[in-house]
Amino acid sequence: MTYTFIDKLPDNIDINPVLISGYESALFDRKEYLFVKQDDDKSALYEIRFEAHCSPFKEAIIFDNTLAVGHEEYFYLFDMTQKSNLLRLEMSGYFGHLYFDNNQFLVACACGLYSINKLGKINWQNLSLGIDGLIVTDFTDNKIYGSGDWDPPGGWKNFILDNGTGVIIS
Repeated sequence: MTYTFIDKLPDNIDINPVLISGYESALFDRKEYLFVKQDDDKSALYEIRFEAHCSPFKEAIIFDNTLAVGHEEYFYLFDMTQKSNLLRLEMSGYFGHLYFDNNQFLVACACGLYSINKLGKINWQNLSLGIDGLIVTDFTDNKIYGSGDWDPPGGWKNFILDNGTGVIIS
C-alpha cells in the first residue's frame, strides 16, 4: 500500500475526494490530498483542509479499514467502511509522527504523545516529554521507549513510559 500527499489534483484523476478533516474545516482555503493505492489495485482519494502550514510532517496508515492521518497540527481517524470521521484531534504545537502498536495509535506532537484506540477514544496523553519534537524508538507490551527534544537543536532526553497509562517510568 502506498500513501502519497499531493497539493493539486492531476487532471487525469477520476476519483472524487472524501473530506476527512471534518466539517469544521470545509471553509478553510488551504487543502491537500492523500492518494491511497492499495495492493489490490483499489485507490482512494482523501481531502484535508487546513488553516495554516505549521509542520513538515505528514503520515498515514490504514489498520482494519481505519485510516489514520497526521497532517499539520491535526490527527484524523476515518472509518473507511462507514465513510465517517472518528476523530479530529488538534495537536499540541504540531503533528510529529504516527506509530501503531498493540492495537493503539501512538501520535507524537511537539511536546508529547497520545494513545488512541481504533474507535477514536483517547486512552491517555502525556504532553510533558519535550518542547520541540518527540520520537518513539521501541515498544514492549508494558513500555514505550523514546526521546524528547528539550533544548533544540539536539537537546534530546530519553524516556520510558508505561504503555497502559503514559506515565513516565524513568
